[in-house]
Amino acid sequence: MTSRTPSERTPGTGSGRFTRPGWLAPPIVAAGLLALFAGSAQFGFTAIAADVANEFGEPMPDAPDDPMAQIGLTLTTLGVGFAIVRLASLGSLPASSLADRFGRRRTLLATTAVGLLATALAAGSPAFWVLVALLAISRPLLTATDVVAMVIAAEETRSRDRSAAIAFIGGAYAVGSGIISVARGLLDVALPDPGFREVLALVLIPLVLVPFVARRVSEPPRFQRAAESQRLHQRLGRMPAGYRGRLAILCAITAGVGLVIGPAWTYLFVYGEGMLGASPIGMSGLVLAAGPVGLVGLVVGRFVADRLGRRAAAASTMALAAVMAVVAYSDGFLAFAVGYLTSIVAMSAYTPAGGALDTEVFPTSVRSTAGGWLAASGVVGSVLGLFGFGVLVDVTGSFAPAALLVCGPAAVLALLYGLLPETRGRELEETAPEPS
Repeated sequence: MTSRTPSERTPGTGSGRFTRPGWLAPPIVAAGLLALFAGSAQFGFTAIAADVANEFGEPMPDAPDDPMAQIGLTLTTLGVGFAIVRLASLGSLPASSLADRFGRRRTLLATTAVGLLATALAAGSPAFWVLVALLAISRPLLTATDVVAMVIAAEETRSRDRSAAIAFIGGAYAVGSGIISVARGLLDVALPDPGFREVLALVLIPLVLVPFVARRVSEPPRFQRAAESQRLHQRLGRMPAGYRGRLAILCAITAGVGLVIGPAWTYLFVYGEGMLGASPIGMSGLVLAAGPVGLVGLVVGRFVADRLGRRAAAASTMALAAVMAVVAYSDGFLAFAVGYLTSIVAMSAYTPAGGALDTEVFPTSVRSTAGGWLAASGVVGSVLGLFGFGVLVDVTGSFAPAALLVCGPAAVLALLYGLLPETRGRELEETAPEPS
């Protein structure tokens, strides 16, 4: 029995009854759940940053009026820790490349399970740098989970459903991020003095669920055909010469996205609680609000990507996210809330177009490898942003100039989308044929 292409699949039931949209096929839903699990674990470090600083640092009681002195660890130390964890994500390149050699399903399940386990073990960290080391182990694996989940979504759909499938995976990841943040706020209410350990221990829940979700994950027919054609024996990480130009452009763009996401979202709790005096439950409420506005962004982003094209949608939303990240750290809680939520909307709208284009300009035999390169580029941007942001805050004593100098250049890098081909309305075999 031969496998059918995604365009030949007919999910749903007979006429007159509900027909499941192509972007909600069981393998995509299962991949989305694993992305949700990865999101909850990856965002954990951001959500617990203030708790980590308090436990492993030493606030200065002699300077009660200095918010920076009450954070515990210096912003430079936190920045180095954040940067190490982010830098470890470079390991997602070989991990993602394995999906082009051994299959999407096997790689996705392995990276998810091991990544979640390492995150759960971090709950018992006796020191700050032990915590950093364990999260540095989990980070590349969970990043590879995101990459391979996106690849599965792209390969299981036709052009008309692809941006929606990518949006679904991105939304699932965002939900996971929000869940861990809200859980932290609820723990603060339910327990007398919760810390980062209780938050990280929550990762045990999705870890237990992985075997059940695994039953619905299947190998995309496109990959099966590529495997049968013996195209999968190249070196890990290698990109065919004809696609290196596209890869270089997208790597530069993705590094720019990392410049925005790294500082803008990682220092969220440190700035909100440490500088603005917001309560943990108040910060959790802000993150909770990001859920519905992010959903709006995904819906709008899918519409724009399918109507105006991938390039225009990706470039405009990336630039908007960079500008609003600067606004978030400008002055006061109102600017912080508006800037943060608007940047969430913009980056959510960016996901369908940017994610679809990332998968549509590379052939099946190296699609996951390309995703690994892009993830690595995002890591480089994030590391530069995190380290530079932390140092600039310590030097200037303010978050505003740091945000401007670090996030501003990303708006200019968005112009590089004009150098890429438009892929809207075209199938993967048209936009990125296998090299001869």
